[in-house]
Amino acid sequence: MKVIKSVAIKQVLTEKRKDQLLNELHFEKEQVVKELEQLKFQLHKKIKQHTSHEQNHTLRNNFQKEIKQREEKLRGIDFKVHQLNKLEIGTELRDGTVESICEVKIGDNWDDIFSEAEIIIKDGIVHEIRKG
Repeated sequence: MKVIKSVAIKQVLTEKRKDQLLNELHFEKEQVVKELEQLKFQLHKKIKQHTSHEQNHTLRNNFQKEIKQREEKLRGIDFKVHQLNKLEIGTELRDGTVESICEVKIGDNWDDIFSEAEIIIKDGIVHEIRKG
């Protein structure tokens, strides 16, 4: 009989991988900054269109919620960059899971079958497969 189990994927932090992650975070930060600028622009544009003080107040509140979310996202990105810069080369970073099909036969040790397995990736290449 075949069963499915989860296998953890880990990436070994190399200079190449670190640069790639930093570039991804930099790109993500640029996108969030653009969204922030766009939200602020839209807020000012809509405030000019509305004359009611109550409408302006509601607009400001709605936009401020969105702006705060983006600002929080920026702080999160900055924190990730800071943490990534502190990590040593060779550190293993969890990078999700995949499903694996295992063959189960009568007499197999259940704990061995479902012991945690890991696939270690180094610069895009499977470097090691660990079982148990």
